[in-house]
Amino acid sequence: MTRRLDQLPSVPSDLWRTVKRLERIVSERAAQLLTVLRRGDGSSAFAFGPGWTWYDVGGMPVLAEDYVSGQGLALPYLAMPSAPARYTDWPGSTSATFEDIHRISTYKQQPFGFVIIGHTSDAGPTTGEVQVTVNGTAVAAATSVTFSQTATTVGPFTLPGAVRDQVDIRVQARRTAGAGSVKCTILAASQIQS
Repeated sequence: MTRRLDQLPSVPSDLWRTVKRLERIVSERAAQLLTVLRRGDGSSAFAFGPGWTWYDVGGMPVLAEDYVSGQGLALPYLAMPSAPARYTDWPGSTSATFEDIHRISTYKQQPFGFVIIGHTSDAGPTTGEVQVTVNGTAVAAATSVTFSQTATTVGPFTLPGAVRDQVDIRVQARRTAGAGSVKCTILAASQIQS
């Protein structure tokens, strides 16, 4: 590109300011550079630059890092499970043997899982236990339950089988003493990486 002489900086200090402005522009542009992987049809599949993003066939972002905070994912939005806060609303058991209270039927995508269980009894002298089973086998020692709201994390435990195999997770409870009910609820559950 040709420039007319009257467009050039007239004094050395103007030249210095122009060079600094160009350095700033180049630096800003370099920070915005992206590497894009494209599908056979030309649509974006994956891009990374300041952050990375994975796109679906329609061009919508499916998975992306949160490059603003520098921590975790921006997409997808992850569900946050909830449970009733009043223990009187939780299901319970008066059985002397372990009884299924909650069931999760899922497909394995990651090698491990965990379950956070809220538990209590509904009367002072009543005690019991809760446990988690995977495909019918207990994955940890049973947890004691008393008349006190407590949360217990069970896991991480191995999810058996291959990716996309169905896995059956159950939270069970039993009463060991007293006349009341042993109550529990799932506060959170997830599959996790190695």
